[in-house]
Amino acid sequence: MAPKRGFCYTLIMQGIEKEFKWNATARGAFKRFEQALQKATGALPQEERLLITDRYLDDATQTFSKQKIALRIRCQNGRFEATLKTKTALQNGLACRQEETRPLAGCLHFPAALKQLQAMPCWQGLPLAHLTVRFVIKNNRKTYLVTYRRAVCEAALDRYTIYAAGRRQTKREIELELKSGSEKDFASLVQLLSVQSALLACTKSKVASAEELLKKQI
Repeated sequence: MAPKRGFCYTLIMQGIEKEFKWNATARGAFKRFEQALQKATGALPQEERLLITDRYLDDATQTFSKQKIALRIRCQNGRFEATLKTKTALQNGLACRQEETRPLAGCLHFPAALKQLQAMPCWQGLPLAHLTVRFVIKNNRKTYLVTYRRAVCEAALDRYTIYAAGRRQTKREIELELKSGSEKDFASLVQLLSVQSALLACTKSKVASAEELLKKQI
């Protein structure tokens, strides 16, 4: 029986994001997914490699985490941006959250990016002074941009490590995001890939895994 299918609807400045997540901890999961993707779309395009470091922030009174809000600064291949998002609800591969992203232009390193973020008086009414890093997620991501019928999608194969409370945890997951086109065809592709790869949907987000490590802190 195929895993249940679902979508990630994330409200961002540019529109609504739709994505599905698979658990890739099983041996050979990436290879199985790539084979299924190639079979479904005809051929794999040139891959793109991304090095991503996400630093999640809060203040001493945990203003953000107490409200189930995540604030992060991302560095992706040398470019910085800040994102504010609500708690991710993940069930049967379906992740839902509201999200807003702002570029941090001209920053060459994290301290400069943090300083630029804190130059803002607030963000959606939330204070940005006295922020510190709660945990870090470093992700080695491989992506493919593919077309299935009338849907243009990006597949992301993630090998990531969470650093929290002096501990670290390495995991793998796969995401498929609808970039443009038919939602119906996107849903069909999700179902097809789930069946052909035999991968199960994710049940826990990256942030939720990091929060678990923090709770283990003595």
